[in-house]
Parts: sequence; C-alpha cells; structure tokens
Amino acid sequence: MNDKVKKQYPSWVSDGVKYDSCLTDDLDSFFSCLLLEKILGYKITHFYNFGALYRDITYVKEDRQLVGIDMDMVKYNCWGNHVVKSYNPNSANINNIKRIGSDTYFYKYCGSVLLQIISYYNIDISYLSERAKMVLLAVDTTFKMYGFNKANCKRYLVDILELNELYELCEKHKQSEFSDITKELKLYEHIKVNKDGILETLLPLGELEQLFNMSFVLPKNRFKLIKNYKNIGLTEYQYDLKKDELKGRILTKAWTGKYYIKLSYF
Repeated sequence: MNDKVKKQYPSWVSDGVKYDSCLTDDLDSFFSCLLLEKILGYKITHFYNFGALYRDITYVKEDRQLVGIDMDMVKYNCWGNHVVKSYNPNSANINNIKRIGSDTYFYKYCGSVLLQIISYYNIDISYLSERAKMVLLAVDTTFKMYGFNKANCKRYLVDILELNELYELCEKHKQSEFSDITKELKLYEHIKVNKDGILETLLPLGELEQLFNMSFVLPKNRFKLIKNYKNIGLTEYQYDLKKDELKGRILTKAWTGKYYIKLSYF
C-alpha cells in the first residue's frame, strides 16, 4: 500500500493487539476474517447479518476488543469499504480516510475490504494462479470498478493499493469473464445462522481452499442471538427527516448510492 495512505489508517490495525472479529454475511467478510486470523491471530466470536447480532456460545468476555469486518460502523473499530460521509476515526476504510462524500461520490473506492487487507498487510499474492486472482477481483464485484471508470480503478488498485497485477487482469479480461466466475462459483451466496445456531453457507468453500491453498471453514460452535436491529434503506431526504430520531441508535451506515443510505439501528 502507498505509504502516505497507509499512515492514515487508524492505529489499531497495526498495534499488535489480537482482536475478536465480528463476521458479516458474505465472502468479503469471511475471507477477510480468515486472513486476519492467519496473520494476526484474530478470532471470529460474533456474527452480524445487519438485522441481528449473534455471539459464539462458548465466548468468554476478555480484554479483547471486537472489530467489525466488512461492517461500516459509525464509531467502533471496523474494516469497511462503503462511502460513509460522517467520518469515523476508527474505521479502516479508504472512503472514510479520503472523506469521500456527495461531491466526490463517483470517485469512491468501490472495491472489497479483502483487497484493502491484502494491500495493507502486504500479503503476497504473486504465487496465485490467474483464476485465483480473478476471484480476488470478483469478491464484492471489485472488477466493476474498472467498467465504471478505468482511471479511478487504476488510482485505487495501482497508485494506492499497489496491486498492479490485479489491475492488469482488469485490462486483460472482459467484465463478463469476471461475472462468469462469480456465477460459476456462486460467490454471491451468503452466510446464515440456521435454527440450531450453526453458521452455514452455499459458498464454494472446497473450491476456494484449492484456489488459495488455505482453509475455508466456518466456526463450528453454535451462535446465540444477543440483539436485534432494524435494517432499512432510505433516500437522503428520508434520512434527514429521521436523523434526530435515530441519533445515538445507529450501528452501521453506508451510502450505497449518491442519495441512498442503508442503516442498521436499534
């Protein structure tokens, strides 16, 4: 990662502390959690599907703080990737760091949390097959950034994240080829908690293990519900009307369109 940008990330991402991870419901979060566990010793103890928060039943509260992974929280430690507009100093998110807002919305980073983590911790991906690297670009549809704006894609993948080889794949392959891999491997599938409290998914965990030569295994312990949240989408106008009512109650907030926001709150 570009040193100037790297220095702007919150200090907790490199303080050597072992944190607990809150997994969310897609591959971007799960893959990111696995890398953080592998390189930093993080452990998945919580699961959040934007409507409810679950905790591993074997969890014993210690001094380890919880970090939301692919979870744009308004004030807590988290790795995120959406436009958030209201700055959170504890958020490891390029869009948060760059203060991307309405005026600069179309210059946002529309890539994965996964690639930020790979870049920040300088994880070697040079040994991976071309197909595996294409999967990295398919996670959270990062490849679409090239289709939207090539110059902006190059700015993030090359100038900031310094993942030149991935940008070269964007140039080499058609957008449809990345879409085909996404569909073929069902990378869009989600993670869920079943009626017994066990995490399950239709993601191709076995194929991912072969591609990346690492274990893709969901936590085996049961998870219990500890808090429900409301998950809604609002236009900017609707949000302005509810802002006072929601003050202090919002857990996650992400602008998924220039004038559209997704919220989870209690």
